[in-house]
Amino acid sequence: MTRILSQDEIDALLLTAERGSPEEPVSEASSTTIQPYNFRRPDRVSKDQLRALHFLHDRFAVNLSTSLSAFLRSVTEVSITSVEQFAYSEFLMSLPDPTAFYAIALPPVDTMGALELNPSIAFTMIDRMLGGAGQSTGPDRALTEIEQNVLDAVVDLVLQHLTETWKAIVDVDFRIHARETRPQMLQVTSANEIVILLGFDVRMGESRGMLSICIPASSIESMEDKVAQGWHRQPRLPTDQEQMRLRINIGRLPLPVTALIETQLLARDLVDLEPGDVVALGRPANEPIDIHVGQVRRFRGRLTRTDAAAAVRIETLSGEARGVTA
Repeated sequence: MTRILSQDEIDALLLTAERGSPEEPVSEASSTTIQPYNFRRPDRVSKDQLRALHFLHDRFAVNLSTSLSAFLRSVTEVSITSVEQFAYSEFLMSLPDPTAFYAIALPPVDTMGALELNPSIAFTMIDRMLGGAGQSTGPDRALTEIEQNVLDAVVDLVLQHLTETWKAIVDVDFRIHARETRPQMLQVTSANEIVILLGFDVRMGESRGMLSICIPASSIESMEDKVAQGWHRQPRLPTDQEQMRLRINIGRLPLPVTALIETQLLARDLVDLEPGDVVALGRPANEPIDIHVGQVRRFRGRLTRTDAAAAVRIETLSGEARGVTA
């Protein structure tokens, strides 16, 4: 049955039309923030799993820093910067060309991963392993076959630590499957495959570069809740043999020890210096001086002589008088 509106109801509708539609009560569903979703690149791994992977590989970065410093005999710092999921094609587009690119096997998991070491840090490591100072940023070219063979030792060390880290989740053995200088020439997985990208910042002296490790998301999915639970486990303590090996390797590192005595000279006086001239230091001979180990001030001491040679007597070590002659 059709209902006939009264004149008052008609006037109310006309007034509402002039002012705009009446405010509707906001329901809980309508107040929810709409999140965009890309069906071509779905989020295969949850945020909790990504957070767990970040914590897990943060420990990996700390352990790798110690091992690389001993292996390369140079202070090396590794820190994790990001854990994200991308299509494999996007990962390839972000890499420099040429670079040090490796396909990684993950037995017994039936998938392949990838590892990329930026040339800016790869050439520095190669220079250090071949007897250099490890300060060269390297030429703008692809690695030679010999350089790749040298760099394989560093990548093997990275994969050993990666295997040890993943034992908290699953017993998987990371190995080098193949290598290339052009990432597009090495088939690892399909272009649309979703992968987890682990980004690490590597510093060695004045050189700096990125280490990228790519793992298929399907491998993470197959491990279900093990990823989220793995980082809560206590890290394995090093054995006595590992501690001894680390102590021996670190003990071989040569460290410069410098007694720092500073003074100032006019430029014309510096130019006129000749053999036999005496330079006044402008400070008493018995005044304490700083003793540096590398670039760090570590001790305080005084100048002395031993067997007709100049020496430095260390007087304070960590705030305590030792009385050791250097």
